[in-house]
Amino acid sequence: MEGKNKPYSLLELNRLVRETLTSNLSQTFWVTGEISELKEHYSGHCYLELIQKDEDSSSIVARARATIWSYSFRMLKPYFESTTGRKLTPGLKVMVLAQVTFHEVYGYSLNITDIEPTYTIGDLELKRRETINRLIADGVFDMNREQQLDMLPNRIAVISSPQAAGYEDFRKQLLGNRNGYRFSIKLFEATMQGEDAEASIVDALSMIYNQLDEFDLVAIVRGGGASADLSCFDSYTLANHIAQFPLPIFTGIGHEKDTTVADLVAYKSVKTPTALAEYLIDVVGEAEQQYTYQKDRLIELSAEYVDISTSRLIELGSELKSTCQLIIFQNTNKLTKTWSALPSLAKLYIFRGATTVKNLETQLNSSTKRFFITQKYLIPDYRKVLKTLSIQKMASNYKRIEFMERMLATINPANTLKKGYTITKVDGKAAKSASEIMQGNLITTIFWDGEVKSIVK
Repeated sequence: MEGKNKPYSLLELNRLVRETLTSNLSQTFWVTGEISELKEHYSGHCYLELIQKDEDSSSIVARARATIWSYSFRMLKPYFESTTGRKLTPGLKVMVLAQVTFHEVYGYSLNITDIEPTYTIGDLELKRRETINRLIADGVFDMNREQQLDMLPNRIAVISSPQAAGYEDFRKQLLGNRNGYRFSIKLFEATMQGEDAEASIVDALSMIYNQLDEFDLVAIVRGGGASADLSCFDSYTLANHIAQFPLPIFTGIGHEKDTTVADLVAYKSVKTPTALAEYLIDVVGEAEQQYTYQKDRLIELSAEYVDISTSRLIELGSELKSTCQLIIFQNTNKLTKTWSALPSLAKLYIFRGATTVKNLETQLNSSTKRFFITQKYLIPDYRKVLKTLSIQKMASNYKRIEFMERMLATINPANTLKKGYTITKVDGKAAKSASEIMQGNLITTIFWDGEVKSIVK
């Protein structure tokens, strides 16, 4: 070992590194990076790994362990989440105030004492805008809003957690609606928050896609909670699936002030599951009003048309009678004039000679006979023509009346009852509200294939 300095033990070298860092890097630094790993210890400490990626290749170019001690984490965590609306999770970019530390056993790490949420908000908003711009560039941003909603949207596929209070609120509000409208609800279970939420909701959409003919719309609902739980609804993958789904999608994810990308691309977005249920009830109510109006209007038009047709038939009958009388009168006058002229003509030909008279008599008899024969056969023809015209006109009007009867049949309440609706009567009158039914009333429930009587207890 001559000519060489005494070697350091590893402990001595690590102590030297620590002393050097402590003396030269004693101040704190604002550091930006991406959280790649995060673990909250039962003691209250938070252990992280921060990384930096190359902007072009996304390969990791720097890495450091970091710690937020429990006394700091108790304040920083709620402050960050309430300000950003997001939880501290892997994948977030953060700006932290950190002090460089070195431990002889654990090596280099950062001790985080503060965090700047506005930096993360800016990064999240940037990603959100990038997601929106990407959906627009793909040409899918408005696709779901362009879907056609059925006039009676009562077959609903629901994506939610079965334990979610929001789902139960939605279900009770819809099935217990005051108007008695019937809705069919089928739940497709999904995780509605956390790292698995995005994939879980996409899987539920895929299952609904395989049963498209069974539903009129899709409702994505969840109860209230921290805004930090909404991160999955800003993802490109989920928004892209919602935008291109072939059924109208409604979102009611329980937040009054937050609008996610999923809300923006959905057919309709409301703030809460209860509000979504009320909206669907109102849609069916509007359809009922429109149906009632169209039915009443069709009945009115049918009655008006029958009255008009009846009046027109009477007018045509009068016109035919007048026409027949006129034709008979005109031909009677012609016959009268011809008959009156015969004596004069006969005398004229008598003076001209017996032969001429004989020929004239023959010609007159023949002409007169042909004229009377012609008129005799014309009169039945006139009658046939008049009869044919009358029958044709009446047949035309009968077909129109048949058409109106078929139209009335299509709006027959019996056909509506076959779709699952019923009519409830109290004392022979249709009940329009539950408030009209009192305890002890005898009520009659009418189905398409019969009726049931029951007493209200």
